[in-house]
Amino acid sequence: MAEQYGLGDPLFDPAEAKIDIVFIHGLGGDRARTWTWEGDGRKHFWPKDLLPQACPTARILSFGYNAEFAHFFPFYGLKFMPEQLTINDHSTALFQSLVGLREKTKTADRPVIFVCHSLGGLVCANALSRHHGTDLASASLVEKTIGVVFLGTPFEGSSKAKWAGRALKVLDWASTTHKEDVKDLEERSAKLMNINDAFQKFLKARDRSETGQFVEVACFFEQYAMYKAGKKIGIIVPKESACLPGVDPQSIQANHVDMCKFEDEDREGYKNISQRLSQWVSDLDRRRVDSATKSQV
Repeated sequence: MAEQYGLGDPLFDPAEAKIDIVFIHGLGGDRARTWTWEGDGRKHFWPKDLLPQACPTARILSFGYNAEFAHFFPFYGLKFMPEQLTINDHSTALFQSLVGLREKTKTADRPVIFVCHSLGGLVCANALSRHHGTDLASASLVEKTIGVVFLGTPFEGSSKAKWAGRALKVLDWASTTHKEDVKDLEERSAKLMNINDAFQKFLKARDRSETGQFVEVACFFEQYAMYKAGKKIGIIVPKESACLPGVDPQSIQANHVDMCKFEDEDREGYKNISQRLSQWVSDLDRRRVDSATKSQV
């Protein structure tokens, strides 16, 4: 994949594809590296190397974007980063890329599942829950979304202090910036807090909708602490933060970075995620059969 940003070429695109599965990396991540296990001179980019066996009827895609700390926790004002270079920008690019591909390949009616790591989950949640106005293609993409897998995505609720604390943990792990140099983290976290609230309202609305299908959600949390230069940083997103109300979280025996990298199909984390994706696809097939049967009666 020569291009660093956008969707690039599909990782898997079978002729019989009937659903799209889209991967979204998080802070400091990469469209391929985030999902790639390396060791013993081997590499496994599991969305491409393993997942097609579990989901043979899915077109599999991976979205890349510039995932710098300041894009998630921006300064505002003339002295700092312009407001538009934020998570909104990435959410827009995600949907524009997907809409463009689906229109080009005449697959706009296809259901979609997202798989997100860390703050990439908030890029996705923002894209799904914000108002799309007259952008009918993006609104349609929201309606076609049937599931989201969150891996270590923080959902801190409506507490600015909690969001600021999570930002400090993220800084410890992902940035060379000294914590003392980053001020006003509570205010800088406000956008993520608003996304959290809007996404939960979106899920409730879809659950109550008589026309739109409810959105399946799976939340996974890391079990192991992160270390940097020999120093223990700790858990980046703990269990209580990695869960949405009403969703039972599952653990992955890895740290925050490695929780989305799998050596082979026997790893427990891979089995849990791939089985969940496979089940959602199977449930969709079953609903299609039931709907066809009812229409014939």
